Formats: sequence, C-alpha cells, structure tokens
Amino acid sequence: MAAELFRTQARALLAQMLDETPKADREEVLDAYAEALARLHSDTCHEILNEVIRDAHMRLDARLSPDPVRQTIASVQSGMQDIWRSLWK
Repeated sequence: MAAELFRTQARALLAQMLDETPKADREEVLDAYAEALARLHSDTCHEILNEVIRDAHMRLDARLSPDPVRQTIASVQSGMQDIWRSLWK
C-alpha cells in the first residue's frame, strides 16, 4: 500500500516537474524536485516504520497478555504473516 502511494505521489511530482521545466531554469527545477522526492521517500519510510512498530507493539502486548485468547490470536497472526512472507519471497 505504501509503495503504491509513494509511486503515485512521485509520479505526480515528476509530472509537475515536466510541466514546469519550460518555465524555469532546468537545474533549479531538478534540485527542487530532487529535494521533494527525497522528502517524500523519507516520509514514506517513516510511515512504514511506524506501521511496523505499531504492529510489533500490538503483537507483543497480546503475547504478554494474561488472556490466553489474545495469546492464541497473536500466535495465529504471526503464523499467517510467516506464510504470507514465504509466498512472496
């Protein structure tokens, strides 16, 4: 999901750059959009990292919970993630 959103946003930035190129100095436009793409990449990476941390925190809470149902759900989720990862490698 995040990769597709990043691709869409990067494509929009590049399209905007192509539209503005005849109106401005080429080097200034390249510098500005290189900076914008770097910022977009950084924001996307930060969002993905936060998502991974939230997921790990939720799983750890469930595993450490005294409730056996939550522990079972956490184990099943981990198992499904392992299966999902093995299918895409």
